[in-house]
Amino acid sequence: MRPRIGITAYWRDASWGPWTSLPACLAPQAYVTSIVAAGGFPLLIPPLPDVAGFADEALASLDGLVLVGGDDVDPSAYGATPHERTDPPNLRRDAAELALLRGAVDRDLPLLGICRGFQLLNIAFGGTLDQHLDDRVDGLVHRVELGEWSNHPVAVVGGRLQALVPTGTMIHSHHHQGIESVGEGLAVTALAPDGTVEGLEDPSRAFCVGVLWHPEEAGEGSGAPVFSALVAEAAAYAARRT
Repeated sequence: MRPRIGITAYWRDASWGPWTSLPACLAPQAYVTSIVAAGGFPLLIPPLPDVAGFADEALASLDGLVLVGGDDVDPSAYGATPHERTDPPNLRRDAAELALLRGAVDRDLPLLGICRGFQLLNIAFGGTLDQHLDDRVDGLVHRVELGEWSNHPVAVVGGRLQALVPTGTMIHSHHHQGIESVGEGLAVTALAPDGTVEGLEDPSRAFCVGVLWHPEEAGEGSGAPVFSALVAEAAAYAARRT
């Protein structure tokens, strides 16, 4: 059987066909496609923090987890006040995804955090976020405008990423927030040319990797190898569990 990889779902209003602005659980197809191409079986996880035992029940059925991109994390999660450019909070997603992330780390379940998921990984380990990179660096390098990808190279400086993504590889980027202080126990494994942290890992875990870029959009280079490594570790986790 293919390893079962959970994908955290957006929770927002959406419109399709005759339906207009209805609450929906959804995720961009690129995450699904990337997991299938790597040999995994994707499963969408709705954010249900108000359901007792939600995270444990969801994780018990999974061999790996992908925390996807999306809204900015509520700054209160890391003891900060909102910047004027920070998104309105999505408290349901924050609570659900932090519970899933912490549960996955406790289980040593293979974990990949992407963009928002990368930021949540840092927060879960006690780190903080820079809420608006434009205040410190050229923000257009990281997000040229809403809905359009920026591209820049990354310097890969260690960890699992060193074997997966050649340093200097061009990545797909769409974010305006980054790392302020690195969470305790996390290692910095990739950097943008302006010094923005692009990769974080917990070296004590089998596969606990976060990237600020979007590997699901990149294909070969900065994308497919990352998903292939996640799915391979998920297969090993499934074998240990059985």
